[in-house]
Amino acid sequence: MIEVLDSAVIDKIAAGEVLERPAQLVKELVENSLDAGATEVEVEVSEGGRGLVVKDNGGGIPEGQLEVALKRHATSKIRQVEDLFRLSSFGFRGEALSSAASVSELTLKSRVPESPIGYRIESQFGNVSEPLEVSSSVGSEVSVSKLFENVPARLKFLKSNASEWNQIKQVVKSFGLSRPDVSFKLSKEGELQFFWPQNQDPRIRAQEILGVEDLYEASGSENHIDVRAYYGAPNKTLRQNRGLWLFVQGRFVQDRAMGAAVMEAYRNLLMHGEYPHCVLFLNLPADQVDVNVHPTKSQVRFADSSKVFRAVVHVLREALQKTPWLEVQRQQRVEKLELEFSQEEVQVPDAHSQMTFLDRELKRTRLQNKEFKLKDSGSRVQLEDLQRARDLEIPVEEETSPSQTVRFRWSDLQVLGQMAQTYILAQTDDEFYMVDQHAAHERVVFERLMKNFKEGKIPQQSFLLPLSLDFPQEDVENLLAAKEDLEKMGVCVEQAGPQTLAVTSIPEVIKESGVVRALELFAEQLSRESGSFAVERAIADIFASMSCHSVVRAGQALSKEEMVSLLEQMDEFPFSSFCPHGRPVYVKKSFAQIDREFGRTL
Repeated sequence: MIEVLDSAVIDKIAAGEVLERPAQLVKELVENSLDAGATEVEVEVSEGGRGLVVKDNGGGIPEGQLEVALKRHATSKIRQVEDLFRLSSFGFRGEALSSAASVSELTLKSRVPESPIGYRIESQFGNVSEPLEVSSSVGSEVSVSKLFENVPARLKFLKSNASEWNQIKQVVKSFGLSRPDVSFKLSKEGELQFFWPQNQDPRIRAQEILGVEDLYEASGSENHIDVRAYYGAPNKTLRQNRGLWLFVQGRFVQDRAMGAAVMEAYRNLLMHGEYPHCVLFLNLPADQVDVNVHPTKSQVRFADSSKVFRAVVHVLREALQKTPWLEVQRQQRVEKLELEFSQEEVQVPDAHSQMTFLDRELKRTRLQNKEFKLKDSGSRVQLEDLQRARDLEIPVEEETSPSQTVRFRWSDLQVLGQMAQTYILAQTDDEFYMVDQHAAHERVVFERLMKNFKEGKIPQQSFLLPLSLDFPQEDVENLLAAKEDLEKMGVCVEQAGPQTLAVTSIPEVIKESGVVRALELFAEQLSRESGSFAVERAIADIFASMSCHSVVRAGQALSKEEMVSLLEQMDEFPFSSFCPHGRPVYVKKSFAQIDREFGRTL
């Protein structure tokens, strides 16, 4: 027999859809606070989230609407169906408070600015009391205890307190990232765990929340899609994608297409299994995205996901090409060296005492290309040397003026030599570099191939007799469909049969024996996905393989001129700090670090 369910059962079903875990209740309550215009939000957690308090300084709820707020589908956010397609608020279904009230002991306390007093209403697992007057500051406070106690099945599937806490922590962090204009406090068992102040610089807040020192900003717009990101250098990676935070219209979401776009932007910069730090924000016209596709609003649907993908890749890739992690932040620390001296020669007993004297007076700073020449076999410092020192502006640690960003150039490195016939040793004024010659040359050749491909200038070698190659019929069709791209790459093919291709020319940098593998890689990529990015990925993979086998190898001796030339070529292309497979090209160490390791720092 079919019967209409009791309202209490319906409420529990709805609660199960909206509130699977305590973290989802935190999410719903914080969204309500932000929709109410709060600039300060506090979250207190106990018993792994079975006890919660969320307080804010928002607009509050009038006395007459407190009871209504605990009813299902009671909301101030929308009025008609059309409003679903132009949402500007986080919440809109009116289910969170009702769901929480049905599966917990809940107290809602609130005061509006125009009222001198506040009001409190309580719900005991769905049994709602009358509002009572209470002393309260402007805003709302929701207290929850015994969450899911009347739903044993739900309570049974909660994880450990530590696991539930970690989920809550991630939720609050997501709001911290999306709303730097709001202050957030997160406490556990009465102890403050996190605090982010109001109106914090978005990049600084992102660095604090992700726990990284350097994030760089990217922003741009394409097809009415605004993209903003705070991203990390390719050499600061994770083994999992927990450093990837995605936001659409200010909402934290999980979207595979957006995540794939970020990884596409980092293509040929990361090693296999590595993931970057990236906080990505998208804003687009309301009619181009649907946020009403999942009970927890954690997923979205785009009207044209390919446009979103391209916009993210282009904006982020363009920012990555500028390689901001290679820019040198030089603090111009200046102090005049004041030396007291007479018009006579300064007597120094011996060379050891002289070095001690200079170390002390120069505060252990390095004078590049400026030497105090010792006269009379090192026993005296002449007056003109001290005068020259007095006039020098010497960098020291005590005083710092605003930093000046200097564009890094590989050609500015002073080549010292080669180590193990594999690494180029070089230095700047204050840093020591080891450059992997194979990885560096690999990147140069790869970027040159990509540049020539885009310009249609790949040098070719033609066969007197076409090279006949057999492939599965699907691969033949895919390769012929990409014939123009193959020709730009230097590979000319014609169909010679249902499963046969006739190759008439290949790039000069690839051996005849390698053309089969190159075409197999190309066809394999096209069989997995289609579109311009699939073709570009396939070409990039082939060029990465080609460059790896056509450059200087580890163990190959290079002259100083060859090393200098390689560094100069690295200035011509972006991403020169990583090989096409994501391996680092160089390792550097400051002289200050080296001095500390040798115990030379005073």
